[in-house]
Amino acid sequence: MNVAKSNYLIEISEAEMVAIIELTAPLFMLMILVSAMTTISPQKIRPACGESILNIVLNRPITFMKLVSESGCATETVEKYVKTHIKSNLIHQKKGKFRIFYSPNLKKTQLEFYELTLNPTIKAIILILLKSKTLSQVELVAISDKSNPSISRGLKLLMNKKIIRRNYHAPFSTYYIPNKKYIISMLNKTNPVLATNFEHFDLCYPKPSIFLSVFQ
Repeated sequence: MNVAKSNYLIEISEAEMVAIIELTAPLFMLMILVSAMTTISPQKIRPACGESILNIVLNRPITFMKLVSESGCATETVEKYVKTHIKSNLIHQKKGKFRIFYSPNLKKTQLEFYELTLNPTIKAIILILLKSKTLSQVELVAISDKSNPSISRGLKLLMNKKIIRRNYHAPFSTYYIPNKKYIISMLNKTNPVLATNFEHFDLCYPKPSIFLSVFQ
């Protein structure tokens, strides 16, 4: 009697053991997989970040924060790799209001143009005048959604850089870009995404503020 009861208990224990194994096996395998991914992934990600950061900078000049955003890498990782690339003379850096990283092959005039267009008002003025013949300051304010003082400062700066010219018409003046092909070529070098999509921009719609928010 005792032997039979013992055998019965053994059978129940074996059945329970099989059920437990069947239930826990997938969980155990998942734990192994997660452990493998956490140990392997960083090793794979690090070289990918370094290569991605280098390719982005060689393609066009870019600010540090935008580089972090576009590369998809952590801030400290980007910081580490830009220092490595600069030390290896693969990329260059310009410090100012923004930290700008750029290719050694980028011309000084192209770098200065890029730095200038980091100002959203100036970028908007250039974009609008590339699509028009001549416009007054009042018209630029209306189209750009920028304030009159900011448009005034932008126009003065662009005239000093000889990017735009001024026509005097009493009682107001109009402004235009004398060499649009040159400015477009500069955009191609410094902001290829904006240059590629420029044909989709219209003075009526989308407004410069909307267009530039999409194609920065």
